[in-house]
Amino acid sequence: MAALVKQYTRMLLSHARARLNDQTLAEDLVQQTFLAAWEGRTRFAGESSPRTWLFSILKNKIADHYRKHYRDPQMASMDPEDVERFDSDGRWLPQHRPTDWQAEDAEDKETLFVVLANCLDKLPETWRAAVEMKYLKECDAAAICQELGLSATHYWQQIHRAKLRLRACMENGLHQHTA
Repeated sequence: MAALVKQYTRMLLSHARARLNDQTLAEDLVQQTFLAAWEGRTRFAGESSPRTWLFSILKNKIADHYRKHYRDPQMASMDPEDVERFDSDGRWLPQHRPTDWQAEDAEDKETLFVVLANCLDKLPETWRAAVEMKYLKECDAAAICQELGLSATHYWQQIHRAKLRLRACMENGLHQHTA
C-alpha cells in the first residue's frame, strides 16, 4: 500500500483539487481514499489497474461530499453576519449597500477582471457554476437548477451567498490593488 500512496498521491490530489477548489478538503478526501483502499484491499480483485481503482474511490468520495453538502440543512442556512446586512424585507441596509465600481481606463478594467477571476476561483465549485451560468452565460434559473441538480430554493440561496462572498472578495481585492 505504501508504494501506491507514493505513486498516486500527487495525481489523486491534483484531480481532487480541480474538482473541489479547496486544497485542505482535497487532501482530506485523498487521505480518505487511501484509507478506504486499505480497508477494501481484500476485495480488490485486480480486474482494473490500481490507478483506476483509486480514482474510482476518490470520485465516490467527492460525490459523497457534494451529496452531504447539499442535504445538510445547516449548510444551506444563511450566516448570521449576512443576515445583519438586510432589513426585514430582504433589502440592503444603507450602510451595507454595494457601491459601484468604476473602471475608468483599460488598466482599471484589467484589474477589475483579474480580481473578479481570482474571486470566482475562491467560490465553492457549485456556487461558481451557478454564478457563471446566470451572469456570464445568461442561463435562466430553471435551466441552471436542472443542470446543477438543485432545487429552486437552494439555487437562490447559492446565488445570494455567492454574491455576498464575491462582493467582499472584490472589495478586498480592489482595495489591495489601489493600496
